[in-house]
Amino acid sequence: MLKVVILAAGKSTRMKSDTPKVLHDIAGVPMLRWVVQASRALSPQEIIVIVGHGADAVREEFAADKLTFVTQEPQLGTGHAVQQARAALQGAEQVAVLCGDVPLLTAETLARLAETHRDSHAAATVLTTVLEKPAGYGRIVRDELGNVQAIIEQRDLKPGQERIHEINSGTYIFNGPELLARLDKLTNTNAQKEYYLTDVIHLLTGDKKPVAAWCCEDAREVLGINTRKELAACDKIARSRVVEQLMQGGVTILDPENAYIEAGVKIGRDTTVYPYTAIHAGVQIGERCEIGPYAHLRSGTVVGNDCKVGAFVETKNAKIGDESKAGHLAYLGDVTLGKDVNIGAGTIVANYDGKKKHKTEIGDEAFIGCGTVLVAPVKVGKRGQTGANTVVPHGKDVPDDTIVVGAPARVLKKKA
Repeated sequence: MLKVVILAAGKSTRMKSDTPKVLHDIAGVPMLRWVVQASRALSPQEIIVIVGHGADAVREEFAADKLTFVTQEPQLGTGHAVQQARAALQGAEQVAVLCGDVPLLTAETLARLAETHRDSHAAATVLTTVLEKPAGYGRIVRDELGNVQAIIEQRDLKPGQERIHEINSGTYIFNGPELLARLDKLTNTNAQKEYYLTDVIHLLTGDKKPVAAWCCEDAREVLGINTRKELAACDKIARSRVVEQLMQGGVTILDPENAYIEAGVKIGRDTTVYPYTAIHAGVQIGERCEIGPYAHLRSGTVVGNDCKVGAFVETKNAKIGDESKAGHLAYLGDVTLGKDVNIGAGTIVANYDGKKKHKTEIGDEAFIGCGTVLVAPVKVGKRGQTGANTVVPHGKDVPDDTIVVGAPARVLKKKA
């Protein structure tokens, strides 16, 4: 039986933010969610999140995730954080400790760490990586058998040890009883007057308990976030992963470095995404579509098959039926388009009346002329048509097979 502890109580002082650090987005998703999702690769019996600064906001964001929250107040170090979860950890055979501000750690790496821990029969296993410039990180000192002998902090390095490039990531898997037996032995006799989880490793090695390590080849996975610059760097890496996965699934992304696509986006095969397009978390796009350039697809957008959302088109809560097209310069908010609808350049769905958002429905094979304003709530019937620069007031629905023109719209004629 394994339980996971995620350290998420930090205040994000260096980020200069009122938002709890772990709620800042990485590729459109709170960074803590990345860690929670990766931790599920361990098939944990329970995921325990240590909260502190902004605890209520974190609990609210993850209310549906079946997590156990434990408060750390005040925040007195990583060891102190795990001490707060002592009661919840009783009976756990293994305990994985992860950092809530290390969002790029993958499920595959955690699985390899767990495998190493099982095979080594160690009291603890440390996730490490190798950095070209390791200054500022705790170094891993191994014995001749490859076991971890010590974790030496930067300030405590002896001559020659600064040449060690293998560093501690802050991610561990412990034998549960061995961890619990040493939590109460932690002290805060250091310059910061904090209780450090690394001291558990020191206590284990001092008791001749084996400590193993698994070295992660991709050092980017263990990047922590403490500043806005680091947030941006991790966000870029996460989005590059999203783009790569989409391309592997059959999506053409013409300029991957200049496509902003967030996590959770679903795009069908043979769809082409042009440069400088932003597609936000939760958007779904079908097959054989053209998206962009400079399109902005916001959350709630669902695009069918064989559609076009072209240059400078923005969508929000838009349901776009198969074979429908908005070629350029349009805003489609809170709208449902049927099949084979044409949206002319400059079309605006005016969904907001200053107090509430309202919905618009556009039927199959409708043709919306250039510069049309549809003032929601309003409906355009099947094969309905608006002339250029038409304004359709709210509640003045366009019947099926009817052409309207003018501002306000008036019936020009019925289609034969």
